[in-house]
Amino acid sequence: SLAEPSMVGIWFSAFQPDEPNVMALIEFKADGTFEEEFRKCENGEVVGAYFESGKWSLMDGIERIVVETINGERSHNEDAYTVEMLTDTERRVRLQSQDYVFASRRVSKFEFPACPTGT
Repeated sequence: SLAEPSMVGIWFSAFQPDEPNVMALIEFKADGTFEEEFRKCENGEVVGAYFESGKWSLMDGIERIVVETINGERSHNEDAYTVEMLTDTERRVRLQSQDYVFASRRVSKFEFPACPTGT
């Protein structure tokens, strides 16, 4: 049988539905841990960065994220997401508590593109 697409890898989101001008990179590691970085852009410049790490799991179409650190400080936050789509190249999940949809695509390196300059 063919293997199901895996979440293990690095995923890039060009925007966040709840935060305008914020890009995100998340790396889901095979050991069940993750690292995520958010960058806020204004006028083509990075004006803020935010880091999270913790544990992740995927079972029965539900992605669970447990944030254990935020910007290096201990924290604890749990969220559940319904997986709407997972392919080898795309991931779309819906945050159950807020009904936000997060879309991302698989990338080969944990590397942000330049901030968009706008119009």
